[in-house]
Amino acid sequence: MQHRSRLIPRTCAALALVTCVALASAQAPDHATVPAGKITIKRDGYGIPHVYANDVRGLFHGFGYAVAEDRLFQMEMARRAVLGTVSEVMGPAYVALDKGSRSGFTPAAIRAQMAALSADDKAIFDGYAAGFNARINEVLKAQATLLPKQFNDAGFKPKADWTGYDVAMIWIGTMANRYSNVSSEVANLRLLDQLRKARGDVAGRRLFDQIRWVEDPLAPTTVPRTAAPLKTASSPIDGNAVRLAPVSPGLLTARNDIDAARRGVAEPWTRPVASNLWIAGPNKTTDGSTVFINGPQFNWFNPSYVFGIGLHGAGFDVTGNTPFAYPVVLFGTNGKIAWGATAGPLDVNDMYQEKLNPANPHEYLFNGTMRPMTRRTEVIRVKGQADQSVDVYATVHGIVTNFDLPNGTAYAMKRSWDGYELASLLGWIHSMQATNWDQWLAQASRVAITINWYYADTDGNIGYVSPGRLPIRPAAQDIRLPAVGDGSMEWLGIRPFSDNPKTFNPAQGYIANWNNQSAPGAVSDGGNYSVVDRVREFTARLEAKPRLTPDELWALNRTTAYADTNARYMLPFVLEATRDLPATDPARRAAQLLANWNMLNDDPTERGVYDSPATTLMMHWLPILYKTVLADDLPPEVFAAYADNGYAGDTQIASIRPGNGMKLVYNALLGSGAGVAQTYDFFNGEDKNAVLRATLTQAMVELETRYGRDTATWRTPVVKHKFLTNNFIGAPQAGADELLTLPSFMNRGSQNDKMVLGAHGVALCTAAPPGQSGFIAPDGRQSAHYADQMTLFKDFGCKTEAVTPAEVDRHTESTKQLTNDYP
Repeated sequence: MQHRSRLIPRTCAALALVTCVALASAQAPDHATVPAGKITIKRDGYGIPHVYANDVRGLFHGFGYAVAEDRLFQMEMARRAVLGTVSEVMGPAYVALDKGSRSGFTPAAIRAQMAALSADDKAIFDGYAAGFNARINEVLKAQATLLPKQFNDAGFKPKADWTGYDVAMIWIGTMANRYSNVSSEVANLRLLDQLRKARGDVAGRRLFDQIRWVEDPLAPTTVPRTAAPLKTASSPIDGNAVRLAPVSPGLLTARNDIDAARRGVAEPWTRPVASNLWIAGPNKTTDGSTVFINGPQFNWFNPSYVFGIGLHGAGFDVTGNTPFAYPVVLFGTNGKIAWGATAGPLDVNDMYQEKLNPANPHEYLFNGTMRPMTRRTEVIRVKGQADQSVDVYATVHGIVTNFDLPNGTAYAMKRSWDGYELASLLGWIHSMQATNWDQWLAQASRVAITINWYYADTDGNIGYVSPGRLPIRPAAQDIRLPAVGDGSMEWLGIRPFSDNPKTFNPAQGYIANWNNQSAPGAVSDGGNYSVVDRVREFTARLEAKPRLTPDELWALNRTTAYADTNARYMLPFVLEATRDLPATDPARRAAQLLANWNMLNDDPTERGVYDSPATTLMMHWLPILYKTVLADDLPPEVFAAYADNGYAGDTQIASIRPGNGMKLVYNALLGSGAGVAQTYDFFNGEDKNAVLRATLTQAMVELETRYGRDTATWRTPVVKHKFLTNNFIGAPQAGADELLTLPSFMNRGSQNDKMVLGAHGVALCTAAPPGQSGFIAPDGRQSAHYADQMTLFKDFGCKTEAVTPAEVDRHTESTKQLTNDYP
């Protein structure tokens, strides 16, 4: 394993309002001796800032200042993207993006939460904004050297007008709205309509249940199924299905484009699938340590999606990194405990189908009377053009996302976390101050959005909880479909936090997650959790040995990054179907090719092609198999969602997983052994082994025609690993010429962190490419830390992070003190 601790020349720039002191001439005070009201920023050899202050506002002032030094353009565009003001500086091409952003939240509700904050909590946001503005003022006074080049290229300048509201909205727009503002219910209703129309009511419903099941009892769960299960999921019920109007064919198209941009996903009707994590407790490691490794998969961007930071003082003592420089370290440690996260799996939203007044489409039926929707008009300024506007409507259930006027309906999303956005963020912030499981869990109980949290401590404990406010729904409600909005299907309350999935020191000795099902009974409208799940790439390897070394655990990062997430499911069936064939039979040759493969899609010598011809075979064969098994049973527009082979392509997504068709075909191959009842025969009475042999033969013949008979020549060009210049919402956060690449795609974290805990404390090691800074000077010169973590990331290395005051001092390369600008 590669660890790096690098020194760079100690350089300081004398700027207004700051004093910069070279360590050669002075030793900056540590967090225990920082004078009252003073702020000290120490940076290490990779440019990671450690902020010291004795009061909360000062600490976060330093945080905001450091962020503005490194990521001013990225953060300015993130603010505009979440608030819906990109068009003001980038022009009419971004009006649709701004309209989508404006319709995703209610500004007055967020401001009301801000107004209700305690003085200490308000100081977090206001201090951050003040520090950010202080740096902007410095930049504006020295634009010839300090203004990031991207501002000049875009033709506008930053303003020192950041507020605590803006700081909070970065988190709300990029975390809460990206990962919790999710529903598949309208898409599911459209799917049910299509299947019924194609196959009739009975067969169509059977197909629907086989495609969008409620729960697969064979699906791997983060809370082990051997532990006491949660309340089990209800069986499908037609309670709301029979009372719902159909969905117009084109209804979802425009909305899907908005949702795909807002959440950064290719398939907006599915839950986010981003991030992996594995923790091995003392009983699972060879040296008795606890090893905690997290790989949050937000996609890969330039500048980096995450920001490295240390915060020391005012009750905080943390090191780690965090997306979009949130005022909370999402992945890190305070020296006593360590924590991390993956995307949330819980069902915290419902779409309500509202019946509209035929005489007025902005009135809807509720509790026997027609009620007017509320309306908020948002004015969008557009560079070079007249202002535009968008009307945002809402019902008693929430913001209206779609009007389906041909069917006399509208859809409104009810979110259990509405009104609790800041409480959720503050629970996360204060969890950094916890020193044990109970304290940490108490903060988790404040979190209303859906998210997965993970825990370890220096005493050898490991744990997991999935926070989120879980609605109590009527028994007649099928969670896969929209609820009836007439008042007859309202929530009955919120389940107690004790119902949320959690596990503490599981008997298996480890915790692993790759966006799989949280716990038995914890289901959702779009999770489609299955026995086919990429988390088995971790669990199979964790269970292969009774104990693993810390280096072996870190090595899982490389193995799973290149693992073929489809192969382990098909290989046993392929071998069985072909075992009696002669060695020269094409299907038998295909089986042998797969059997001799390590099931990795990698290019270890960087030749520009995948290392094994088996990769080529799998990529070509699976679409043939899916088409043969599924296409004759599903309407064409439905089959299109299951036709993809599930491999990395030219359009980079946050992470790859088994193809959608794999879940259906694998269940069909399991037959009566499947966890999902196979009431509809996708094989239509044909012998399954014969179908496998025929499709393998077809793939082999087609590949021989393309490449020749020698399978050693069947090499597929690798897909490069890209660092995109637009943020996930679609707003530019770097110049178009700043696209960076690595030789081959890696299905791993946007950053990776490894924490080893034990009696010695906590050792933290991270890699967060491209680098800490996105700064490019007006003359085009890049920061020394612009891309200095790319090779580290490519080689699966990591850099040692300073956790203790002594470690910070040993790593410090420059020190800056800020002048107090507040009472």
